[in-house]
Amino acid sequence: MKKLFIITIAAIGLLSFKKPEKTMGAIEIMQKALTAMGSVKTLTYKFYSQERFKGGVIEKSEVDFKIIASPFKVYADAKLPEAAQLKYEPAKSSEVNVKKGILKVNLKPTAGLLMKQQHNPISRSGFAHMKKILDKSVAARKGEDLNQFVKLIGSVNYDGKDCYKIELNDTKYGTTEYTIKEGETIWKICEAKAIPEYKVKELNNWMDYDDMTAGKKIKIPTSYAKKTTLYIDKTTNLPIYHKMEDDKGMYETYEFKSLKLNPTLTAADFEFK
Repeated sequence: MKKLFIITIAAIGLLSFKKPEKTMGAIEIMQKALTAMGSVKTLTYKFYSQERFKGGVIEKSEVDFKIIASPFKVYADAKLPEAAQLKYEPAKSSEVNVKKGILKVNLKPTAGLLMKQQHNPISRSGFAHMKKILDKSVAARKGEDLNQFVKLIGSVNYDGKDCYKIELNDTKYGTTEYTIKEGETIWKICEAKAIPEYKVKELNNWMDYDDMTAGKKIKIPTSYAKKTTLYIDKTTNLPIYHKMEDDKGMYETYEFKSLKLNPTLTAADFEFK
């Protein structure tokens, strides 16, 4: 009887024992985040941004997004800075369909009217652009100890989700000179190098996006940010908070709230209301 009692207690102990959570390092966490960003099929979320403009003015935006990753398709219902609805489906048209009140127009994603109070065009909605920035940053450090670049700061609760707080610090961040080639635009240059167009404008006396003469020398940043802070959801492995800083401080903060991963989206979800 005594032996049976001991066996029973031992069994209860085994059942109640919880295996400790696996401890991951910063590099593994970021690799999982890169994989997760590349695996998104559909996505809905409330997007909140703060972006720095000339004179240090901070512009805010609030937009509800619905996205299909492939073929790429976006519906955006903007609340701030101005109320408007936007649809973008590059497989069908290179232009963005915009509805503001009763007015409907078609514009290029980088048109001045659309870029007036924001850094990034609708074509960069979702996580693909951040994945490209991180991929470029890692590739630039091939052969180096990435632990000197990526740091796990700890855990934070954000939007009701348990997240890893990761910091990326570019100790070599600075500016370099670049000579514009024939046919290049600021968008092509920055897209290829994964650097922010906003910073190129700022570094060159707020040059116009169209002021791109072949042979002209301009200053560009050596990477996207001096410091990047990410909150990575431990469940989805997606970075749902991004904060980018340069030598002057914060210039972009992006928040992905009420995020739903891989929901079923139909054609009706992409129709103007």
